[in-house]
Amino acid sequence: MSNDTAALDAAWRDYCERIRAAGERIAGEGFPADPRLRAEGYRYVRRLENLAHLIYVEFASTARPMLFRYGDDVTPFGATNTDNNYYRAMVDPAGTYRIAGNVAGVKELLFSVQDGEFVFGKVAVLAEASLGDLEIGDDGDLELYLGGPRRDNNWLPLPEDSVYINVREFVADWERDALAVLHIERLDLAAPPQNLSPAFMLEALDNAARWVEASVDIWHTYAEGARAAMPVNALSPPRTAEGGAVNMLHGACQWQLAPGRVLLAEFDRPEVTYWSIQAYVLDWMQPQDFVNRVTSLNDRQLRVDDDGKIRVVLAHEDPGVHNWLDTSQLANGLLSYRYVRATAAPAPTTTLLDIADLRAHLPASTPVFSPDERRGQVAARRRGIARRFRR
Repeated sequence: MSNDTAALDAAWRDYCERIRAAGERIAGEGFPADPRLRAEGYRYVRRLENLAHLIYVEFASTARPMLFRYGDDVTPFGATNTDNNYYRAMVDPAGTYRIAGNVAGVKELLFSVQDGEFVFGKVAVLAEASLGDLEIGDDGDLELYLGGPRRDNNWLPLPEDSVYINVREFVADWERDALAVLHIERLDLAAPPQNLSPAFMLEALDNAARWVEASVDIWHTYAEGARAAMPVNALSPPRTAEGGAVNMLHGACQWQLAPGRVLLAEFDRPEVTYWSIQAYVLDWMQPQDFVNRVTSLNDRQLRVDDDGKIRVVLAHEDPGVHNWLDTSQLANGLLSYRYVRATAAPAPTTTLLDIADLRAHLPASTPVFSPDERRGQVAARRRGIARRFRR
């Protein structure tokens, strides 16, 4: 057996042991003992492993980068936005790249140059551009250059700490909004692609295991900190999140709802290119099932009341209103809202109620949303996800 083969065999055994240990951690002290949350936790660790493989094995090349999708219904990570199609590609700060494609009719895109992985403490956005910052052809064609000589427009620098380019595509009407068609290429290299090497795989296995280990640690720490410090049943004012896009504001709270109780959130209409409110599994910082349940609503999906306000009801059971967010029977969770490119960013108010008293706190004109209408709403979500993610 060659030295390379022996080293690879040892690295594979080490990788498997580390992933096993990361999974077993969630059964330890400080992690939830509830069977439902334990099941969610094991799925969470498996999703982390899947995403780590994509980052460090399949799409690790800076010479032949690809924009790969993540943060969808099967690779969520760190309270990802259910209305985003996320893409990322690794970059070499010494390189020159072009992202090209068509963005005709797309609601919003944010391109962010990142300095590394959030779970390793790398949270800086080194450069950023949204659609409004870019020149786009009349037919929707777009070219965005990364790195290399400075250009007057459609260019982002790649500072020496650059690691990857992150793309957020906002999709509000899941069944109808245009979807961008984008690809990335490196312009300053002409060498043929390299075969998979033992040295690459050794490093990739270690990096992937480290990433999973760090992810379990950091999101557990974040969830514990949120539970200790985040307001309960009272959404915070909007602010820029650490490591988040500079054009995005967030507000949040944790919910604690007993059976028969609801949380009513009221918003004045913000002036934004996009906004949403969404429910998450706090312990794992994962979106709730947004394919089969109404666990998120955005500016195209929300109903506006006759007085111009938007009222959203978080509840365990269907309260018979259009703007229901389903807790999926979790007594405790994370509720978060986002504003993008806001020129007016009102802070919401929240009220804890008995479900029997909800109608008294809604405008008299608020219609009853029937079970058939709810089934239609969920069916539309499933069609939208199938379209967005090619399911």
